[in-house]
Amino acid sequence: MPEGWERLITEMIRHMIRQFLAHPAEFLTFRRLSRLVASDPDVLHGIAEQRPDLFLITTNDRFVKLFPEAAERIASAGIENAITEPRTVPSGRDRRRDYPGCVHFSSDEEILADLQSASFGPESLTRGCCWRAICQVRALSPQAVDEETWREVCRIRGYLHGRQNPRGF
Repeated sequence: MPEGWERLITEMIRHMIRQFLAHPAEFLTFRRLSRLVASDPDVLHGIAEQRPDLFLITTNDRFVKLFPEAAERIASAGIENAITEPRTVPSGRDRRRDYPGCVHFSSDEEILADLQSASFGPESLTRGCCWRAICQVRALSPQAVDEETWREVCRIRGYLHGRQNPRGF
């Protein structure tokens, strides 16, 4: 990439980071961010996609935020160091393992099979570790589970939570 473009991209990243530091922990739409940094939303989206170590883009591509680890890095080392040192980001599969694993399922395939048939036991739908594993498997293969089945699983989970805690505590 020509040096002029590199400087422009670096300057855009610098402006984006400053806006996110002014609005900490907030998801911004690309349109709002483009107004704040005086740029085109599509250009900002492209820049954010190039730097997954700095920016977190939602799955529907509408919102962006500064990655929490990047904010910590910027706070300790400064904006310039964060921009010049691109870091590798673990894939979604690896990031999933940052949480303690669920020992109640033997594999993702078991979860997917239960998800497709909506045949989870009540304990699986009310335990936090199980629900996290179920949601992660569904996120990894959204086409494998139809919306109606997913809605039914969520409805059953909501019913079970209501029965466990009728007063809403």
